[in-house]
Amino acid sequence: VYDSYKEKHKKNMFSNKKESYVIVLDAGHGGIDKGTSIGNLYEKDITLKIATFTKDYLIKQGHTVFMSRDKDILLSLRQIGNFVNEKNPNAFVSIHVNSFKKPEFKGITTYYYDVDGFQKDERIKFAKVLQKNACGNDIWEDRGIRRQNLAVLRYSKVPCVLLECGFITNLSDRKRLQDDEVLKITAQNIGNGIIDYL
Repeated sequence: VYDSYKEKHKKNMFSNKKESYVIVLDAGHGGIDKGTSIGNLYEKDITLKIATFTKDYLIKQGHTVFMSRDKDILLSLRQIGNFVNEKNPNAFVSIHVNSFKKPEFKGITTYYYDVDGFQKDERIKFAKVLQKNACGNDIWEDRGIRRQNLAVLRYSKVPCVLLECGFITNLSDRKRLQDDEVLKITAQNIGNGIIDYL
């Protein structure tokens, strides 16, 4: 009976052990490329904050995280793709901020892209899971997922998505994008989405 208990306890120990993953995060734009902007509010700064908060959260959960940039520099889309493929992570997320000529547009959208069906099901699955988590806490409007031929996704050979975190051109979204507490919650949601997918 004791041996049976020990074996059962051993199995439970292993089943409760968290899996550790490797993740690459890309803070969109940087350097001379400010991204979309209003006044002194630049996409490149917001994306770096969100990516850094997400990295910190994922590391606390026991995962290994690489960032394409951790300071205000510009990398080409090809360089980002090469960086991702070199690290060969379990998942890659590129973080951006949206804008549109109509100020009523708001919320989060997750983009995926598959070249000739490459990893199509995986990338759709990743996009759906990340979108659901990113829009948690009812902070952001859920704009769903979309397929779009984006270079950073096209160059990357691992499951990947591009997340547009709110519209800088929408007043309510813009307030959220300037609130570090909102960005930290959003980053945690993104982190949980990555973990849920993996």
